[in-house]
Amino acid sequence: MLENKAILICDDSPLVHKAMSKYLACLDGATLYFAENGMQAIDFLRARKIDVLFLDLTMPVMDGFEVLQQIPENAHSTEVIVLSADVQKQAIERCISYGANHFLPKPFNQSQLLNTLEHFGIYQKEVNSIDLFNDSDELFVHSDRDHYLTAFKEIANVALGRGAAIISDHFGEFIKMPLPNVAMLTAGELAMAINAIKEKNNSAAIAQRFVGGGIHGEALVCLHGEDIKTFGHRLGFSEVDEQKSEVVIDIANLMVSSFLVSLSEQMNIPFSVRQPILMEDYMVLKERECEQEALFTVEYRYKSELLDVDCDVLFMMDNNSTLVLKRIMETLY
Repeated sequence: MLENKAILICDDSPLVHKAMSKYLACLDGATLYFAENGMQAIDFLRARKIDVLFLDLTMPVMDGFEVLQQIPENAHSTEVIVLSADVQKQAIERCISYGANHFLPKPFNQSQLLNTLEHFGIYQKEVNSIDLFNDSDELFVHSDRDHYLTAFKEIANVALGRGAAIISDHFGEFIKMPLPNVAMLTAGELAMAINAIKEKNNSAAIAQRFVGGGIHGEALVCLHGEDIKTFGHRLGFSEVDEQKSEVVIDIANLMVSSFLVSLSEQMNIPFSVRQPILMEDYMVLKERECEQEALFTVEYRYKSELLDVDCDVLFMMDNNSTLVLKRIMETLY
């Protein structure tokens, strides 16, 4: 059925590598290869005859779009199946136009994965479905004390992809999908991050609190660039003051809520948000309240492909929230 078939899995996440190894273990005769970025995938494709390439889009060094454009031409045909959390309509259309054979959005389950292979005549036998990142079996090794950070990065990646899709649907154009940075930041590191936000030129910053399921946090959103007002109008927001603070608050609220909606769906926790406030007001309120404990943070950037506007987002959660997140990640992974 899969005699001497070579399958290359290109994704920067070690959790995805382990999940795919488990899902494809039933394919007798297949050889699995793994790449952590697009450059490694190109090297594999040049050196070996690869029958199926599973390709992520958002990766360091070289992303999936670049891989699709640089796949070496040779006599051996490679079926390219994109596995990505970037579910923007424009992203899917771009993949197909660049030569991908199929697009399978994350998260997916084993049944969906094997059905895709069956579509290309590579797999035939039916197996029971196992939800990706929701399997009752131990899919991944939990010995790493920071495993929950890696696990949450996968959750965040899906949330960012869905958030980008919501924003691009409003905006009508492609939004560059970020690589999320999930880490613990000390008070000093957090202060540096906030100062960096404050010092950006042509920028406006917003803070917004959120709570749900024992998780308490704040999101800092910084918009910078010459086209903030245009970007807001394209999203359907209109300003009511000369300082464009109203449209900035509306944009920031969309950035935060689009991420939390997907996070809520994946973690089965309802989140509620407070009214956003300008960073100047936030700094007056919070300047002396910085605790000496490390905070759980998620940092990413959305970028318009055509307009001069970037959006930096920093989610912060306290120590008690970190303990809640650890428990949730243990149930999901």
